[in-house]
Amino acid sequence: MNKVLLWWVGFFLLWIGGGVAWAQREKVLAKRHSQFNDLRVVQDGYERILKVRQGKAFVEESRCDVRRPAHLLHQYSRLQMLGSLYPKELTSCLVVGLGGGSLSKALLAQFPRLKVDSIELDPEIVKLAREYFGYQDSERSRSIVSDLIVLDAFDGLEIPQPLRTVQFYALVKKHLRQGGVVVANLHCTSANYNRDRVSLAREFPHTLGFQGTGLVVVLASSQPLHPDRQRWSPGWGFPLDPLLHLEEASGSFDSTVRPFED
Repeated sequence: MNKVLLWWVGFFLLWIGGGVAWAQREKVLAKRHSQFNDLRVVQDGYERILKVRQGKAFVEESRCDVRRPAHLLHQYSRLQMLGSLYPKELTSCLVVGLGGGSLSKALLAQFPRLKVDSIELDPEIVKLAREYFGYQDSERSRSIVSDLIVLDAFDGLEIPQPLRTVQFYALVKKHLRQGGVVVANLHCTSANYNRDRVSLAREFPHTLGFQGTGLVVVLASSQPLHPDRQRWSPGWGFPLDPLLHLEEASGSFDSTVRPFED
């Protein structure tokens, strides 16, 4: 009987200790409210996470390792990085949707001559990226016409309606150099996924999708897409071939649906 009691006491203490350790592991560093979002910055070990309220819960928007701020942790960010292999030239990049600045930091770190312009609608997110995620403005952060444009703006789990229309993609196309590439992050589990693909394909005749976990990163261009593998280096921090092997088969979305229009 005493052994059974001791076992339960030990189990209870272990459960309490685990809960305390978890609470200590996750620490809220900042809470911000803007006209667009409720925001949290959370520390989880060495990883810093930007969260945005979606309904009653906070969903992860961006994550970085504070020891290596320019290292990409998420699969979708690594798939987006593949876009840098496809433009004919690579001297400038436009990223729509800053978050914690993960992709912008990685591009700047891996391509020393690349100029990256990051656009973010919410000024509080920009402040948090600077204060907690190691994002900094520099002389390399301004560009009007780009070789690479990355679209990664989300309102929670959906793309804001004005940023998913044929007219928006036509505007994006005007800011893309000849031979340039657009990278679009799309949630393939969304009911709007097929319409998003059709809207993008309406302006860009050549598209290439890479199937990630619950998402597809789509590359789009006016010209055929072929990677320049020499741009990859071990400094990226992850191997190239496993990502390239995620290329989807042709005809993987319903091209008969209506595109989004203004």
